Amino acid sequence: MALLKNLAKASAIVVATLSLLSACGGGGSDGLASTATSLTAKAGAGDIAPDTSPDNSVAWVMTYFGPNQDLANDSLHLAFSTDGLNWSGLNAGKPVYQAPTTVQGISGSGHIRDPFILRKNDGKFVYIATDWTLAVNDSNYWNRPSSRIFVADSDDLITFTNPRFLTMASTLGANTQPHAWAPETYYDSDRRKYAIVWSGNADRGRTYVSYTKDFNSLVNPTPEVLFDPGYDEIDATVVPYNGHNYLFYKDETGSGKDIQVAKSSGAGLVAGSFTRISPNYLTRGANQSTMQGTEGPLVIKIPGQQKWYIYADYYGNGGVFGCWTTTNLDADPASWTKLTNGVDFKLPEGVRHANTVRVTQAQLDALKARYGVTVPAVTTRIKTTYSEGGTPFYAAHAWFHGIITTLNDTNNGQLPADFKWRAAPGLADPSDPNLVSFEATGFPGRYLRIDSANPTRWPTGSSLTQANRGYGLGWIATADKHHLTWVDPLEDSTTFKSDATFRKVPALNGDASMVSLQWYGDTTLYLRHMAYQLMGLPSTANVQQKIDASFTLETQ
Repeated sequence: MALLKNLAKASAIVVATLSLLSACGGGGSDGLASTATSLTAKAGAGDIAPDTSPDNSVAWVMTYFGPNQDLANDSLHLAFSTDGLNWSGLNAGKPVYQAPTTVQGISGSGHIRDPFILRKNDGKFVYIATDWTLAVNDSNYWNRPSSRIFVADSDDLITFTNPRFLTMASTLGANTQPHAWAPETYYDSDRRKYAIVWSGNADRGRTYVSYTKDFNSLVNPTPEVLFDPGYDEIDATVVPYNGHNYLFYKDETGSGKDIQVAKSSGAGLVAGSFTRISPNYLTRGANQSTMQGTEGPLVIKIPGQQKWYIYADYYGNGGVFGCWTTTNLDADPASWTKLTNGVDFKLPEGVRHANTVRVTQAQLDALKARYGVTVPAVTTRIKTTYSEGGTPFYAAHAWFHGIITTLNDTNNGQLPADFKWRAAPGLADPSDPNLVSFEATGFPGRYLRIDSANPTRWPTGSSLTQANRGYGLGWIATADKHHLTWVDPLEDSTTFKSDATFRKVPALNGDASMVSLQWYGDTTLYLRHMAYQLMGLPSTANVQQKIDASFTLETQ
């Protein structure tokens, strides 16, 4: 599946050239000048004339879907930014549009994903997305993968009309049940039509391109293979610059699962003209041997500057993005600079597979007036040293007691907010900078604590049997059943404030980038995980205990 994309707008139209217009809105693309003749076609009835209007856009609107498998998450969400780094949510994180459960006589669940919006040459918007409408969850989708995309129209990004499907291909090679993922669309001035770039699967994943005049039917029912590196790949996005197109994509091979870059030989959107710049992965930096698990690249060019940002979805982390930047698209992908989440850039909670579209001041003002603005809060995640299959575990809460599990553990009922904490000054002594208390983001007013008055307090009844990772409780010896952590409502008492306060000390495992959390109420105990439970335990007996009591505090 794929994340969706953005291209920055330039100042002039080059007539009779390929001009890929992104959701930035009108005009030509930065530095794009086509000499390709293979795609040039004579104008015909209904062909789309270039947009020569000036670019008066002032901000990006981000379109995304949520991390969980329900109708509200599998719908269109919006955020905005004027600098490409600091994003504010709209509509308090709730969807601004949900697909109907019946479209063109096809009845389903109404789920859609991977939203992409293009500002067309007439100034109106078209919204396209991956068709997940017949599915309720991921496993359900694979029983009937969809070769359609979802389409709707909008004048203002507030009201959406004419929901419909557009079938991209009935077959791909020998595959009679292909899927069509992560569609994005651009204006091709050589063909004077809109190009739809999408991920499909014949014998393996490839990037295809189809053409349309009206997003109701395709000019070429048999799609062209735009890019095929010889191995599985998805999530392509095209960035034109300086007479070439740069294609960012996710390598889907076992050793891949991260973002690579290919470059076209010329300015035309010509099938087969792309060659990988380097075998290196953009999202791995200097440590190319370590898989990051990223997908869905979203590329933004800063208007008037030679600077690009690329966002990528850590797809196993339940709505967490990374961001990298460069001033040279031809540089080795490993040389892009990684930015710090929560410091250099901020996104709304739970963003998955995003895209952007440029809007005017009037359009932005109307969106803010209609939906209100949600400024992202600064939160902290507590990452453990433990992982399974290379997937890290984080501190979370289930039935109000502390556990560790993976960020994408939605099948067991975990929500993204269950992993997020507001790192507050220590309740026991707010003046001490080394003390910290953790307020549960999903339950404001509740704090992570060890109950000193009831050290043997233990889940019972339904909270024991239904709790995520609850089976781990059965592995703990009776003698060790004490000092479990809880997420309890704040009490104005010295005891509670002591119970909910921890001292940040150098990590017991010796890693200078990590910390250990010593309990304020008893300095012989540290936060440590055992059998998936987060507890207050001694952590000096052996090397493994010191490792299990060492954490990375990730600011979001």
